[in-house]
Amino acid sequence: MKKLQLIALSIALLVNVPLSAAQNASDGEPDTPWYQVDLVVFRYLNNHSGEAWPPVAGYRAPGNAIKLQTYAADPEDSSPLFDIIEPVKQSHPDTMRDAYIDLPANERILNSQVTALERNRNYQVITHKAWRMPVSARSGKRPIEIRAALSGQDNLLLNGTVSVSEERFLHVDIDLWLNKLSPESLYSALSGNNYEQKTADVLAASDIGSDNLVRLDDGSPPLRITDNFQIKQRRRVRNVKEIQYIDSPEIGVLFKLTPYDRPEALVETGMIISEKSS
Repeated sequence: MKKLQLIALSIALLVNVPLSAAQNASDGEPDTPWYQVDLVVFRYLNNHSGEAWPPVAGYRAPGNAIKLQTYAADPEDSSPLFDIIEPVKQSHPDTMRDAYIDLPANERILNSQVTALERNRNYQVITHKAWRMPVSARSGKRPIEIRAALSGQDNLLLNGTVSVSEERFLHVDIDLWLNKLSPESLYSALSGNNYEQKTADVLAASDIGSDNLVRLDDGSPPLRITDNFQIKQRRRVRNVKEIQYIDSPEIGVLFKLTPYDRPEALVETGMIISEKSS
């Protein structure tokens, strides 16, 4: 074993990071291309299209949907948005090398577009996400679960999936549902409890039942989905330099795929170690 490999093995054992995990980070496909996916979902305010929403339909994420890990909050990120997040499985995820991490604001590409939307009174940004992932024809579709909520004059819940796949060409499949929530009046009348608007933290610990009720873990009155609107579309990405736009009567979606050169180095204890033997 060469000297460089011995150094890498020693440090990997010291910090309890198996080399096999790093070598398999691309799912055993070292030449698999990576992309950064940037996604912005917004709704139209003062919408006078006159289009009626369809009857409320239930939605559950596919069983194989991938939940993004949450990176440590950026202290300079003062966005008023609230996103439903999953607990971080590792204390220090590596945003440069790991897949499916909800990237911090300073690593997102569509920040200027979000700023422009927020300055316009005709739009309200619901969520802004970015993550990196390997994409190949062999890996197939990998649905990424998207969940976000807004509380205020309107209580809104966004859920659904975004899939990126390669089938000769790059494709993005959008399947998102915007749900309007209101207090369950029958529950309040029977219990004698008055509904109080819940904060984002409470909405984070919610579950949607088959009866279209969003049940909160604190035992307070549930919220009923009174309206929901689906936007579902497949888009072939011909040019990765372009920002893609998907329109609908209620919500709009911006997304961009950017080729990403994943570093071929392990960064541990302040040292950079090449994975390739010299």
